[in-house]
Amino acid sequence: MRLEDLYTNFGKSSPDAQALYVTEYRLRRAEDMLKTPTWPKPKKVSANAIQLTKEEELLMSLMGLKRKEVIALRKLKEN
Repeated sequence: MRLEDLYTNFGKSSPDAQALYVTEYRLRRAEDMLKTPTWPKPKKVSANAIQLTKEEELLMSLMGLKRKEVIALRKLKEN
């Protein structure tokens, strides 16, 4: 058995058969898209969520760092 024997040749099909095939494909694809799971978006860590000690805040002010930069550094450390 050859591959070309398994499926009909779309180019040689009648225009009505081509239209029917495309319609069925679109409906099947629409159903597949509805079944596709949606993943929850990752939660963003806000700058206010970070708890810093007084020493860390002093170091931040001496180094000129902002809370946003500390969040980015922590993300780098996690990876």
